[in-house]
Amino acid sequence: MRKVELIRLEATDEATLGGLLVDGKSICWTLEEPWRGNCQDVSCIPAGRYSLRLEYSPSKKCKLWTVKGVPGRSYVRIHKGNTVDDTEGCLLTGTNPGYLEGKRAVLASRVAFDEFMHAMGGSREGIIEISYSPTLTHVEHVVY
Repeated sequence: MRKVELIRLEATDEATLGGLLVDGKSICWTLEEPWRGNCQDVSCIPAGRYSLRLEYSPSKKCKLWTVKGVPGRSYVRIHKGNTVDDTEGCLLTGTNPGYLEGKRAVLASRVAFDEFMHAMGGSREGIIEISYSPTLTHVEHVVY
């Protein structure tokens, strides 16, 4: 079982940017929606500890890691995408932070997604711990 850490480094009204580690090794950047009260499809999820499960996504037509146990939420997945327009309340992967069409973005999402899937190895279950960097002054509901 793999341990995944998501450390949120930047939280604005437009997007939430973070770093993703697997078993302590830095893998990629992430992009999520800003905090909007944990509302389905439009908010980043509360900081906390959740289980992960590799599941088939009918909408994306491939296996994706699903964040399980998010209060009031379902189908929170880790997948490819560049801006919050692509998130649907999920976590996007990227090799570098940047901007696309004036929006906060993660770039080279496919490459980063492949690196994340490789880092997860043959695992089918894991744990993800989501936190905010101590240098980020953002108050967030925490679920443990």
